[in-house]
Amino acid sequence: MSNPDKDADLRARILALEIRLAEHDDREAIRTLRCTYHEYVNQDRVAELADLFSENATVSYGGRPSVTGREAIRSFFINFPIKWARQFIHAHVVEIDGDRGKGYSHLDGRPVLNGKSIMVGGRFDDEYVRENGRWLFSKVVLTTWYVVPVEPGWEGAAAAKPVQM
Repeated sequence: MSNPDKDADLRARILALEIRLAEHDDREAIRTLRCTYHEYVNQDRVAELADLFSENATVSYGGRPSVTGREAIRSFFINFPIKWARQFIHAHVVEIDGDRGKGYSHLDGRPVLNGKSIMVGGRFDDEYVRENGRWLFSKVVLTTWYVVPVEPGWEGAAAAKPVQM
């Protein structure tokens, strides 16, 4: 014979685990979204960055005027003055509420601007939305903390082909 109290408890525990697993999967999908963003930057695939954004998303970068809409975001990244960068993301924290989320992460960047190597530190503050089962950025704000020139730097790497190891 089954015990109704034990059955109800088991059902409640299974439901709680299903909810936790779904939240975990969502958080990992959002972290993958942020990592994919930086992989596209690091692989010089900036035209594809806009595909990670919702149709009416907004981007605001280090005090530059904000742009809204996927195609405006694509143009923003294609025409960005830095044409070569390598970015490393740290401490990605994500909060989820249904089909929306918020998060932040810290940026350690190594771009080349006007032929000069610079170090950039900053913070991304993001908003996310799930559309058609896929997590996308709905808002990205980059706050730049510092930009420091580095000499000699890695500007030669921007012109060279990647080293195969």
